[in-house]
Amino acid sequence: MSSPALSGSSAASKPFHIHLYGPPADRLTSGNPTTAPLPSSFEAAWQRLQTLLPQALLEPDGSLAWSGEHHQIVGMLYDAADRIQYVELRGFCYRQQVQKLLRVIAGIEQVDRFSVMVLPERQWKNFQSFANSLLIEPAI
Repeated sequence: MSSPALSGSSAASKPFHIHLYGPPADRLTSGNPTTAPLPSSFEAAWQRLQTLLPQALLEPDGSLAWSGEHHQIVGMLYDAADRIQYVELRGFCYRQQVQKLLRVIAGIEQVDRFSVMVLPERQWKNFQSFANSLLIEPAI
């Protein structure tokens, strides 16, 4: 089922739907990562998003929307115990845009080992592997 707002993806990439978690501490024998929260509180992420991505729309319930000529991402930040437990994102964008968004939310540059569940397949990847599936923004 496709959202009407996301049905007209640009040439940036095919639409995606993911859950993002922090970097796993270890791996289970099944190959599924043990999920960990992101290394940021909701309040700190909110502040960074307002400062570093002022064009993003944010709501106190954790919902966000960020769009531009080559990207459209909607999502939700889920927090508990003073940490963002995971982030749900869907949309389309270039690799650099999703990397920027995750770095702003997490508050750190090194996000390649973060865990990603690609939906609806429920396929686990690390963030670097997921980001590599997206196109690179062309130089102008």
